This record gives sequence, C-alpha cells and structure tokens, in this order.
Amino acid sequence: MNIYKVDSNLYDVRLDLEKMGIKNFLSTWIYKDDNICFIVDPGPSVLIDSLKQALNILNIGKNDLNYILLTHIHIDHAGGTGKLISHFPNAKVLCHPRGLKHLISPEQLWSASIKTLGDMAEIYEKIIPISKEQFSSPSDLDKGIFRIIETLGHAPHHQSYIFKNYLFIGEVGGTHKDLAENYYLRPATPPVFDYNAWKVAIQTLLNEHLVNHIICYPHYGMRKNADAMLKIAEHQLSIWVEVIQKLIYLRHQSNFYDLLISELERKDTIFANIKLLEDQARKFELIFIKNCIDGILNFLDKKKKKIE
Repeated sequence: MNIYKVDSNLYDVRLDLEKMGIKNFLSTWIYKDDNICFIVDPGPSVLIDSLKQALNILNIGKNDLNYILLTHIHIDHAGGTGKLISHFPNAKVLCHPRGLKHLISPEQLWSASIKTLGDMAEIYEKIIPISKEQFSSPSDLDKGIFRIIETLGHAPHHQSYIFKNYLFIGEVGGTHKDLAENYYLRPATPPVFDYNAWKVAIQTLLNEHLVNHIICYPHYGMRKNADAMLKIAEHQLSIWVEVIQKLIYLRHQSNFYDLLISELERKDTIFANIKLLEDQARKFELIFIKNCIDGILNFLDKKKKKIE
C-alpha cells in the first residue's frame, strides 16, 4: 500500500493484491477537508485492512468519514464496502439504484462473481451485507455535493462522480497505468458489456466539457484533461471492436487470443505500451485482456442475433 498526495485534500491510495502478487491493483481515492470526507471505490474485502491502515495514517477516525462512493458494485470495486463501513458508523454509501439491493443481500452478486471470476472471487473474499439504513437518502443527494452521472456499459449499475475539478470515472475510461514517460490504457469490457450504452455514457461525459478536470482512474492513477482522455478511450474501443469483428471468424483457432492481441498491439499504439509494463504486471494484464475480448465478443454475438 502506498499513499500519494494529489493535492492538499485528495489522496490516491494504491492498494496491492498481495495474494496474487499484483502491485497497484486499485487506486482508492480519499478526499478530506474541513467540511467533508469521502472514499471512492474501497475495493474487495481482502484489501480493507490495508485501506484502514491508510485511513489511520491520514488521521481519519471512525466519526470522520461521511461518504463511500461506489462507481459500480463489481466485487473488485465494492465488495469490501460492508466490511469497511462497519468501522465508520456515520458514513453513507452512494451507489447506482440498481446496485442497492445486491449490496443489501449480496448472495446473487457473490454467485455471479464466482461464476465469472472463479478462484479469483475467493481471493477477493466474501461480500458482507450493508444495511438499508447505511445508504445515502435522496435528501443527501439534494445537497448537490457531488454531480452523479449515469455511465452504463461497463455495468448496468455504473455511475461516475464529478467533485470540484475531479472526475471519478470508474471503469468507463478504461484501465490506465502510469509509465516513466508515457502511459498504458486499454478498454475495460467485462464479459457482460453493452457497447451501445457505453458510447452514450462517453458522449454524456464529453458533453460536460471536462478539459479542465482531472480524471481519476480506479485501475489506476490520474491524468489531466479528462476530456482528452475520454476521447482517446472512445477511439481506442472503436479500434478494438473493429479488430475483433474483423478476426472473429478465427475464434475457434487455439491461438485466437494471441492473434487478436498481436493485431491490437499493431493497430492501437497506446495499448502497444503493454510491452513497457513490468513482467508481472504484463502477465496479469494478459489475463484481464482475455476477459475484455470476451466482453466485446459477447456484445457482437448479441448484435448478430438481433439482426438475424
């Protein structure tokens, strides 16, 4: 775990998934000033002890935390919320209305996580229920502290948050990694992915004209000019859909994923920076990339069935 001070009030807490040997698995964002304290995407249960250490270092006590903001309820972003909030009785959880019931009674969410992630879900650890009373009420939202923007596509329960000049994007803008003199970016398209809804989400964010905003990624880090980064993500995913659609006829070959990744590296210069990642980071990226390819394949299959 490492804590990076972004400005006088915002911190990027990089949490490591030690059981898998993944460094910088998640950027959990923590904001604290004299009026408000909040966390964005605390991560899975397995990371909560590390996050609590960070909160202690930042002198955030049990009565200091006001809000836990969830961009979506996937286990790697929200699974540890119930475990975390048990230590912060005054905190309220914000999430998309479609996600609320699954966090109150997480049995279905846990089953879906097991089905999609297999052993990885067990590494993330169980999802602890959150009581209905711990969710933010409409009166809290009426205060206008956060601008909440529905950003579907990556998930049907995804939303992003604008606070001051920060955009907490969730996974709409892809997966980002800092490099020494560059950066790495790829789409985040899980097995259940809606490309059409995602395009609407990107356009909705672009309509906000966020050129002066900083985009805060959960996987991971930040970049200036959120507007430019959203346009890059939009163009990048269009390349991925085009390449996968072009080569989909090869899907039954044993080397299909290798062929796709090679072609994506050739067509997508930002994704090609995968070669600059450390060996361990690149190894795990290749695992996640296959899930992203599956997400686009599933979308294309559904689209084809509708046409037929």
